[in-house]
Amino acid sequence: MSIVLITPIDVWAALKHQPERGISILWRITYWSTQVLTWLVLPFFQVYADAGDFTVGGRCMTSLKENGLLYGLAGAAGAVGLMVIVVYEKTLALSDLPALGMALSNTFGLSAGILLMGYGLVEIPREMWKADAGHLLKWCAHRAGRFAEDVLRTTNELESVVTIIVANDKQMPRRDPLRPYMAAISTAAEEESPVKPSAVVAGGYDLDALAADDLEYNYDKAGLAALRRRLAAAIHDFKGAAAQYEEVIRQALDQEAIIKCRQLGVYEPPGLAAGDVGLRANMRRALWRWRCVGQPVGRKVMAVLLVCFSCCVVWSEATIFTGGHPDLSPFSRAIRGSLGSEGGLQLLVMMPLAYICICTYFALFRINAFNYNKLLPRTTTGAALMQNGSLMARFAAPTCWNLLHMIHMDGVVDEAGGTTVFTQNMGTMTVLPVLGKHLNTYLPLLLVVHCLLIWLRLWDRLAGACVSSKYKFDNDDVDDQYTEKGRLLIRKEGEALANGLRIGEILAADDLELQLPGLTGRKRMKKNKSWFNFGRQQRGSSSTAAGSAGASSSSAADGAVGASSSSAAAASRSERVPMLQLFTGRSDGDGEARGGLLSSLMKNKHGPNVSPPESDADSARSGTGLDGIFAEIGTSSQQGRGRPSSRQH
Repeated sequence: MSIVLITPIDVWAALKHQPERGISILWRITYWSTQVLTWLVLPFFQVYADAGDFTVGGRCMTSLKENGLLYGLAGAAGAVGLMVIVVYEKTLALSDLPALGMALSNTFGLSAGILLMGYGLVEIPREMWKADAGHLLKWCAHRAGRFAEDVLRTTNELESVVTIIVANDKQMPRRDPLRPYMAAISTAAEEESPVKPSAVVAGGYDLDALAADDLEYNYDKAGLAALRRRLAAAIHDFKGAAAQYEEVIRQALDQEAIIKCRQLGVYEPPGLAAGDVGLRANMRRALWRWRCVGQPVGRKVMAVLLVCFSCCVVWSEATIFTGGHPDLSPFSRAIRGSLGSEGGLQLLVMMPLAYICICTYFALFRINAFNYNKLLPRTTTGAALMQNGSLMARFAAPTCWNLLHMIHMDGVVDEAGGTTVFTQNMGTMTVLPVLGKHLNTYLPLLLVVHCLLIWLRLWDRLAGACVSSKYKFDNDDVDDQYTEKGRLLIRKEGEALANGLRIGEILAADDLELQLPGLTGRKRMKKNKSWFNFGRQQRGSSSTAAGSAGASSSSAADGAVGASSSSAAAASRSERVPMLQLFTGRSDGDGEARGGLLSSLMKNKHGPNVSPPESDADSARSGTGLDGIFAEIGTSSQQGRGRPSSRQH
């Protein structure tokens, strides 16, 4: 954001004809460092922080692969576009490529920034105006219902991940080469996850609740890295949903208390006895009275001021095409009229620039597509922080360049021929006039139409008809099923707090689904999944009769296979097979399904206090451990067996 701070200094130096060498060097450093950060460094570390690999090198490779795929596709599209531009602009030289890159980056930032800024220019004053406690309480109820559903959904996901971890940990031999990585995952789950593996084991884990996709992991280091990454994502999603739910419930309870105080005319803060005296108690009473009486009036006054400021911004954007002849921008006139005060001039430049940035970033966090990178108290991940930093850096330069157009300082600023350093550098984008000049002049005209659509609440309808709903903005004027469920949750949370419970504990109640149907959203396993067939199966051409015969001899064959030597088991274990095959007996390559880890788990039914076999040799002898299963997988293709009957549902 240093480039935002340079802009007021640059404008003052241009109007006062001050030496610009230092500003030029500083501008080049900040601009190009911002571009490197937003397009290369921050995306790399964003994936690095999110990766589940166990080593620094593994995380680096994962980040390079994922970013390389994205930038490879973008580079291919850019190469095609560059060829079109070269054909269109025959005078384009190789030395013009940096300016062309600046123009393309500015085009993206300006196009997306205009859409985001338009939403903020309308919605920030509108939300400030809506100071009625009843309206705020309804908005809290809607978010409470939505966040409660998120909490239950993320809880189900976290339970599934921990169940997979427990199942893997139980069945993996102690001397398996992958055992240290599995131990690292189990330790992380025990220390960081709200759902503890020890609690899952003690309560008896339910493999029937797992879906087919829950088992799509390769039984190798990369598969365990994917499982570790999924665990970290599940923990973060759960904590984020719980933090948002707790925050909105507290806001709702405060609004209920404010409404009650206004109705009774007694402005005593909740939790403070009437006889409490002292400086701290008096400060709490004064602050609470301000929230009940003064804040609604203050918010409405601020809303009127913000409406005026937003109108000035929209008017200035819509009159950029005049080029300052005549000068219709109120910000331009105010800045040129304050040449006698350096501090006043820079303040007048910073005020509209800061407001535009606030509107842009406010809208960015209201788009449903960016819910994953919200800044939440005590639950924000490093990947989310870097994503936010990347977006802020990506919009910084286009926003400043747009402001210079608003105040008509994108060219010569006065009769003496002074120009800003920003103009001297960004002006090189005119090598492609369509992007470097015309776009910055005429695209802001669309801001007027966009603001009207937002004000009339037509934007979400148009966006919903054209693109995915995730690109819609959050709307605080809602009254749907989430609002009704949220009202009931707010009432129950208030009662629970009065009884000494913590916020969120009622979501674990057994009768929650009965009181709020559909809120828990628990998924039932589909009974017709082919992957949920147990035991060894012959090829699809086998007859039903042969399958029945194979089912009757399945248990005897299992014992024979389990008695295989440990060397054969080790050899078969060296050939890693997909985790899905180990768990379910499903084979995706040759069409043949075999006995798997899930089958063994269902046969053995390890209780909460029963441990798996202690050694590989014991596992091989018993025929129930992982070695026996590997030997079974390796030899079953050489032995003709019938198909067992499917599990009875």
